[in-house]
Amino acid sequence: MTKPTHNLGIKVTCIFLVMIAGMTAFFSIVGILFAGESGIFSDQKKSYYDTPWCENTTYSYSDNVVRWYVDGAGSEEIAQFFSNGKTNFAFELYDYNGSLVTKSEKPEKIGLTTSYSFYYNEARDANGEYRYFDVPVAYTVVAYVADPLAAPDNYWLTYRLYSLTMSLGYWLFLIALVSLLVLAVSFIYLLCAAGHRGESEEIVLNVQDRIPLDVYLLLWSGTIALTTGIISGSAYYGDLDISRMLAVFFGFFILEALTLALLMTMSARLKKGGWWRNALLYYIVKFFWMVCKAILSTIGDAIHALPVTWKVAVGWLVISSIYLTSTYAAGIVMILNFVLLIVFCSIAAQWQKLSRAGKQLSAGNLEYKVDTRRMFRSFRQHGEDLNNISEGIAIALNQKMKSERLRTELITNVSHDIKTPLTSIINYVDLLKKEELTGQASAYIEVLDRQSRRLKKLTEDLVEASKASTGNIHCSLAPTDIVELVQQAVGEYEEKLEAAQLEAIINAPENEIVYGLVDGNLMWRVLSNLLSNACKYSQPNTRVYLQVKQNADMVFITVKNVSRDQLNIDPDELMERFVRGDSSRSTEGSGLGLNIARSLVDLQKGKFTLSIDGDLFKAQVRFARASLPETHPQTIAGEAEN
Repeated sequence: MTKPTHNLGIKVTCIFLVMIAGMTAFFSIVGILFAGESGIFSDQKKSYYDTPWCENTTYSYSDNVVRWYVDGAGSEEIAQFFSNGKTNFAFELYDYNGSLVTKSEKPEKIGLTTSYSFYYNEARDANGEYRYFDVPVAYTVVAYVADPLAAPDNYWLTYRLYSLTMSLGYWLFLIALVSLLVLAVSFIYLLCAAGHRGESEEIVLNVQDRIPLDVYLLLWSGTIALTTGIISGSAYYGDLDISRMLAVFFGFFILEALTLALLMTMSARLKKGGWWRNALLYYIVKFFWMVCKAILSTIGDAIHALPVTWKVAVGWLVISSIYLTSTYAAGIVMILNFVLLIVFCSIAAQWQKLSRAGKQLSAGNLEYKVDTRRMFRSFRQHGEDLNNISEGIAIALNQKMKSERLRTELITNVSHDIKTPLTSIINYVDLLKKEELTGQASAYIEVLDRQSRRLKKLTEDLVEASKASTGNIHCSLAPTDIVELVQQAVGEYEEKLEAAQLEAIINAPENEIVYGLVDGNLMWRVLSNLLSNACKYSQPNTRVYLQVKQNADMVFITVKNVSRDQLNIDPDELMERFVRGDSSRSTEGSGLGLNIARSLVDLQKGKFTLSIDGDLFKAQVRFARASLPETHPQTIAGEAEN
């Protein structure tokens, strides 16, 4: 079912409601204001002749009379225009001397009598010639309004509006309130529905939304200014007739439509995001920024290409040339600058040597030495310190490598020495088990068998951890089907998982083969260690989740399980040797499984991470994605596994 915000019919209906409710609310509020001035809401209601509507119309007619006369219209022509029942207005016009200039026929019954004075700096005399005055002179109009209003003029129009307002009265408040409520609800709905279309939740831009924002705002501002000018001209200049009122009405209608369109397109653009990109100004600024960036980059590359000595020389010559133009002792200054130039170039060259030495040391070239001959004392001391640092680092590195080699040899030798008697113990235990001993002797044999095999596994893990940490394992990277590898590992551990009351769940992409650049054997051992860790430490009757996913460059394997015991330990510490999550050491484990897994992943140029959230244990392995299964294997040199 289409959501209400996506329904085109509701949108169109709300657009009409906004337009109609907006106009109704505006004119209702205007009607309330005029009704208040007319005393409709008070105990003493004014008649039409006492309202501002009648007074404004009378003033407009009086102003026309004076302007026509000053502009050269004849007295009889003016009087004729307001006679013969054409209008409900009659007048008497007096010039600046107080003399009657012209008048129209008075109505039989007068509803309003008033007078207005209009001031001008020029005036017509009796001969029709113009005279100019330094101080404005006044023309006076005595105006009369007929009662009742019989002629269909501006009085008739405003009287109809007055009568309508009188008949509505307090209903205007209800109309205004309902109109504002409908306007608010419809407007909020349109803002929420802007950009939504059909069944999709994606924001879809229409034609006006695709117009560049700055161009749209420019066109919108121009249309608003033009419409406002039309409304202003119709409302404040000339007589208020039907045509002018319609112009004002449609002007407000256009303003309302333009405002609604602007707010809806801004709402859709903001929801879509990146609205600033849909503007010509954005691309113009971006273009100039790219040009400036290219120019600055070119200048920077040119300066960077120069040796340090040349940079100092050029800079010094530029500064010297500027200084020489404002000094009188140019010769002496030139000699002094030349001497200083040689000194500064020497300093720059020495600094360049020290900088080059620092880069070589940071790159791992410990054999690099700084030539400290002919250096200033401070630079020579710094160069000697760099040389000493390289020697110290080389000594420390050799000592560390020697220590690692000795430790590896010790572990390997001790492990080999332990294997011989341990193998004999296991063999004799197997022989004793075949003697079918009873009683306590049988129980003792079981303990000896279990502990001897545990010792054998610990010895093997220790040797493997040593080899993995030192890289003494053959590693051949090749495209490998990761999903199939995970499924095989889970299949191998199916019985152990059932014994531990665990259920393995594999989440992998469907109908898609995930190739990773790994060593299949080493990766299987990593998965084996993780599944073994889950079998030993997971809460029974829970699930072990194995997730395989990939992106453009990497492949991820994630193993998650719920721990049986509290994991009050840091993940980094948990990956160290002989460290386990259960502090009581109640389970059979060497504490080497995760350390071996991390070393094997590092050997395959991958990344092994752990995270702990309460009792949730999560291990993630990520490594390079292989795009083609035909990729040739990449062999990492190392000693062959014994």
